[in-house]
Amino acid sequence: MFFGRLLGWALLGLAMLMASGDAVLALGPGDHVGIVTGDVWMLLAGRAFDRASFPPSIGSILMAWPAWTVIAPIGLALLLACRRRRRRYRFRRIG
Repeated sequence: MFFGRLLGWALLGLAMLMASGDAVLALGPGDHVGIVTGDVWMLLAGRAFDRASFPPSIGSILMAWPAWTVIAPIGLALLLACRRRRRRYRFRRIG
């Protein structure tokens, strides 16, 4: 549970860094070339994602999205799945 929360926070931090990088690139002069998920996939996997399939699959559609829009929900899901659950009793136990 601890490592899931730690990984969730790391992914949310990484998504915030990517979003701020996209914002800086959007405010600069010239063309807006953001960080897409396909670029991150290529860096991590060492090969490009196969986009030759027709009709386009969900994976190929997600590879064209900005990277922070894919990574942030994964981090949030990890945080919610690995959260601490505190037991609160409505009534006091006797005995």
